[in-house]
Amino acid sequence: MAKQMVRERQDITGLNCIKGASGKVTVDDKGIKDLWKENMEKLMNEENEWDCKILAGIKEGPADCIRMAEVRQQY
Repeated sequence: MAKQMVRERQDITGLNCIKGASGKVTVDDKGIKDLWKENMEKLMNEENEWDCKILAGIKEGPADCIRMAEVRQQY
């Protein structure tokens, strides 16, 4: 059974299992999707405090091009 599960999931790059809030591990695809849905609904419906001190301008136009040399300078 375990070898069959390994063979079936060799090409999957995502999660094979997830642990719910109750501590139960879920391995079936529908159960995993349901747990992700519950987690995302919880996160999206939480109230977050915002102090309004950080203001960011809206950037219009194309995104800035980040070059490898710029990244290397940071290290």
